[in-house]
Amino acid sequence: MSEYRQAFCPVCGVAHGTQITETVEGKPYIVLARGNYWARTKDFEPNKPFGVIQETLGRGTFRLIGYFQPEDDVDGFFPLVKDRLIQACKEWVDKGWITREEIEEAIK
Repeated sequence: MSEYRQAFCPVCGVAHGTQITETVEGKPYIVLARGNYWARTKDFEPNKPFGVIQETLGRGTFRLIGYFQPEDDVDGFFPLVKDRLIQACKEWVDKGWITREEIEEAIK
């Protein structure tokens, strides 16, 4: 039996660890390469919009319609995500996992 570890996202609580990045074509159960999910997040586009608008086409299929910014957030996601992000930073400071100075340096 093998051990598999994942780290929780401090904002949403979803856990990620290593993921399959390459398989044999037509045989997804034959793994050729794995990668660390969290390493991939360092390349996220900093200028991306706040949210995405999709159309449901049925059976878990979606089509991209566009994007939205906080000022166009008709569902009220922004204040909740914002509050959770701030709360997550405080939790990590309280646990000693990040310092106030690291946060201040990052937001300069």
